[in-house]
Amino acid sequence: MRIMPILVAMRDADMRRRMFRRVWPLTTGTREVLMSKLVKYYGVTVKKGEHVFREGEPADVMYMIHKGRVQISKGVGTFDEKIRVLGEGEFIGEMAVINSLPRSANAVALEDCVLIKMDRESFDETVRKNHEFSVSVIQLLSDRLRETDELLMVYAKRERIQTLFAEILSDMLRYGKRDGSGEWLLLKKVSFLKRANVRLMWEMKSLLSVCNELIIMDRVRVKKDQHGAEWFAVRAAE
Repeated sequence: MRIMPILVAMRDADMRRRMFRRVWPLTTGTREVLMSKLVKYYGVTVKKGEHVFREGEPADVMYMIHKGRVQISKGVGTFDEKIRVLGEGEFIGEMAVINSLPRSANAVALEDCVLIKMDRESFDETVRKNHEFSVSVIQLLSDRLRETDELLMVYAKRERIQTLFAEILSDMLRYGKRDGSGEWLLLKKVSFLKRANVRLMWEMKSLLSVCNELIIMDRVRVKKDQHGAEWFAVRAAE
């Protein structure tokens, strides 16, 4: 990240805050004037491919995107899960000025970006003196909370699917059998559900729901024998 020339001569945080307070008497409240003042005193540039911040890093500043796009992602196991792409006028890392916890995600510039960088005091000053900005922040936090709830639900659902599939494969090895062609491993559905209900302590309704997800994903199939009994089926190669 390269600090724009105006900030090179203003590295001291207290000096930047004093300059920030001097801006406000000149601000009319319009978005254009507000943004020009913020960019002038708080603008930073980030080159394409550079990290704005990394997951787990200490956090004490937030950013508003003035130009460009930023990819937000989060480490999930050995993978980097892409969460969203943010563009002009959107905030990133805003929780840093609210709870000061370490960064909960990665932020990488998808193209050359100009960002407005604010610490807690500058953020508080902006919210207090600019109604449009404060309304935007409130809306942002509301949207992010809703998105976080949705993501948690997605992750929880994914984890349940993986857990149940592992249980099915484990029981296939212990209790399963091959079909006549030798192509499929079979596991009696009703017996598995009873065992999984005890081991996982999930409600039967939840077990059946996750089973249906596995069937929709074609990870597991259901076959019937000549008596009408249902069997989970997984290709023997798996």
